[in-house]
Amino acid sequence: MKKNPVPILAAALSLTWLLSASPASAAAEPEAVPAEVSEALNATHVKAKLIDKLGADALRIKVSVSGETATLTGEVAKSPSQGLAEQVALSVEGIKKVDNKVTVKEAAGPMAASEASVNNVALEMKVKAILLTEIGTNALKIEVEVVDGVVSLRGKLDNPETAKAAIEKTRSIKGVKKVVNLLG
Repeated sequence: MKKNPVPILAAALSLTWLLSASPASAAAEPEAVPAEVSEALNATHVKAKLIDKLGADALRIKVSVSGETATLTGEVAKSPSQGLAEQVALSVEGIKKVDNKVTVKEAAGPMAASEASVNNVALEMKVKAILLTEIGTNALKIEVEVVDGVVSLRGKLDNPETAKAAIEKTRSIKGVKKVVNLLG
């Protein structure tokens, strides 16, 4: 089987803007950002960087952050990705320690992840990061799902104005074709 790294590389490069620039509001007033938002934002940055560096192998890695510690769980198909995942997480600003629980499980047949899967996850990370930056702790109540540029926002928010702001922000993100409002 001939491997073609170009689609995964193209998707990974689309994340460059997210990884190269930190949100201005988070950088300007770090003490004003609640810890749960900061941790969720750091988890999003770690996941985006994993996708950038590992491509499709990062799709089965889950990331959670508590304080300055990132916990990585899930599986990768290639053994070098296991150690690289930890190094990538440590390269994210704010992460000082990594609890790497990633295991190696060789994929049977061709990898299930495709360029579309990588693009969907990349856009999901972009939407989550922007919502966390723009609407703060309320973004933690929103589940984001992306399929071919169609973004579904699901969750229960206390304020209809916050839901409206989340939808408007999401619509303005490059790569979003349509927003499905499932916010209650």
